[in-house]
Amino acid sequence: NQPMNANPQETKNPKRKVNVVNLPSNATANDIKSPFMFCGAIVNIDVHSQKNIAFIEFSNEQSAATVLAAAKSGVKFTVLGQTVAVCECFPGKENKPSDAHVLSSVV
Repeated sequence: NQPMNANPQETKNPKRKVNVVNLPSNATANDIKSPFMFCGAIVNIDVHSQKNIAFIEFSNEQSAATVLAAAKSGVKFTVLGQTVAVCECFPGKENKPSDAHVLSSVV
């Protein structure tokens, strides 16, 4: 079920999404949600545990931009104690860790 939305194209807006890489293979959507909630309302998390990645969709572009800006400025994100990296989602392209902002772990 897709969320009800006045503009159906909004749910496919890649600017509302970020890619999280280097996840622990046992990370759940709830584990991933926690470190990113301060940036804004999360509407969906698509976890690909076999690839250790997830796509987080926010309710608006500003929230996704906030995550990316935080990563660039050195904010540290960890999931289940493991450092994760964040990068922008591009339509039709699977992002690789080399495209991401790798962050040092929280001590």
